[in-house]
Amino acid sequence: MKKLWIEPGCITCGMCEFIAPKVFEVTDISHIKQNADVQENMTEIEQAVIECPVSVIKFQESCDLESSEE
Repeated sequence: MKKLWIEPGCITCGMCEFIAPKVFEVTDISHIKQNADVQENMTEIEQAVIECPVSVIKFQESCDLESSEE
């Protein structure tokens, strides 16, 4: 399972929602949809990470989180 988040600094340009509409929603802020299937949409998420003009979309393998705590 992967962890996905948006860091502060989003300019709400809508690029992430355009690329991955099943995952991201942009209103007055950008956010990850509550029931988004991150694993199923990783190709689109990775493209959104690349295309984000302010580089605030982040993801990480959950096993990386566990190993960093040890």
